[in-house]
This record gives sequence, structure tokens and C-alpha cells, in this order.
Amino acid sequence: MSGSLRIASLCLLLIAATTSPTGAEVTVRFVEPERHVDSGHFGRDRERNLRVLQGHLEQLGARCLAEGETLAIEVLDVDLAGRNEWWHRAGHDLRVMRAITWPRLDVGYVWRDAAGTVLQEGRERVTDMNYLQRSARMRFETVPLPYERAMLRDWFARRFCRATGPDQISRAVGR
Repeated sequence: MSGSLRIASLCLLLIAATTSPTGAEVTVRFVEPERHVDSGHFGRDRERNLRVLQGHLEQLGARCLAEGETLAIEVLDVDLAGRNEWWHRAGHDLRVMRAITWPRLDVGYVWRDAAGTVLQEGRERVTDMNYLQRSARMRFETVPLPYERAMLRDWFARRFCRATGPDQISRAVGR
């Protein structure tokens, strides 16, 4: 391939990449995270947890929303599964899971189609009171915040996925 033909091919690829429609866009904003009930015990822990939640919501949107749709999510409060129990022998970073310490997120959202028309908006409390009843393998997950991720995956599938059956929804949100 000659040099000028290669340059022309690259130019066409760049034009095609910049003019092709973009995928779905999810934006996540944490409102006053320093006031959240429990988004982590320490500053660095809190920042990591919020990044994990944000990345997870963005991934769910990329898998589930139609091309050109936007979803703006405001996280108003976070209460992670379990509680830090500093008085235990293991130290300050021990998070104990109990039936009464289920995960909870208070969120507001606006979902728009490609033309900017509001498809749905609302504010709701996302919870999983039965989080300890999930599969035993959840207890051995190596990804951070497995209970919160599962809770958000289920909520996202119910709220934003247009798939017609449970199997299609499961595939869309990556179960």
C-alpha cells in the first residue's frame, strides 16, 4: 500500500469515527458525598467505593441503554452493606454483614432518548434487604462491593433495560 493511499485510508477512518453516532452515555454525580450515611470508613476508602459504584453504573448503561440515549444519575446517599465494627480484634477495617445492615442507595435520575425527550425520571431508594440470601459465592467475590453491584445490576435491569425476557435482561446487564 502506497504512502498516500495509507494516509487517505486513515483519514477516512477518522472521519467515520467522528461522524458515527455515539453509544449511550451515563453520567453519575455524587451529591455531598461527605454527608452520605456510609460510603466507606476512611477518605481513600470512600473515594474508591464511589469510583467503583460510578464505574459499575456506567458499564450497566453501556450494556443496556440504546444508542444515543443518556442517563443522568445523582447519588444522593450511600449506605453500604454491613458496618465497620472497629472494636473487633481484626482492627478498624473489618466490615461485618448482618441481616439488618443491607445496602441502600438513594438516587435521582433522568433518562433521555437520542432526541433529548425524557423517557423517565424519578427519585428512588434502591435497597436489597435480602442481600445475605444471595448465592454463597457472593461472599467470596474478589471485586469490591459485590452486594452493592448485584443490587444495582438488578435495579438497572428492572428500570432501564428494554429486553423482553429475564434471560435477555440477564445477558444485557452481564449476569
